[in-house]
Amino acid sequence: MSIVFSFLLVVFFQGIAFSQPSIQFDSERYDFGKVSGSVRVLEHVFMVTNVGDKDLIIEQLVPS
Repeated sequence: MSIVFSFLLVVFFQGIAFSQPSIQFDSERYDFGKVSGSVRVLEHVFMVTNVGDKDLIIEQLVPS
């Protein structure tokens, strides 16, 4: 009985360990070049893809 339980436990936890979200960006940086002082808004779109097998939840973004 304990061998069967141990086997199921290992199989179950192995599935949890490998099931996770994984983020992938089309590019990690963007250079706006030289920007004049009169420009108030700069914008660039980064394409983000979840290549994992669980939902990817982005709760907070911090610009650098």
